[in-house]
Amino acid sequence: MGFLTRLATLVRVMRRKKRPMQTFPLLRRRPALLLAVNTFETALLASGRLDLRLKALASIKTSALIGCPF
Repeated sequence: MGFLTRLATLVRVMRRKKRPMQTFPLLRRRPALLLAVNTFETALLASGRLDLRLKALASIKTSALIGCPF
């Protein structure tokens, strides 16, 4: 999943939700967390060691375990 695909998915979810997601206020208060997540994602994509399908599957499984909608 590329960056633009993720961004488009986020925009679609934001349009459907009745209340705003809590992610943006959290990242606005914690810029170090935003930087760390972005650095990890960039390094993981750049390394090419993990198949993108496997990464997507792991994200879906993790989301299901913690009750996240996506």
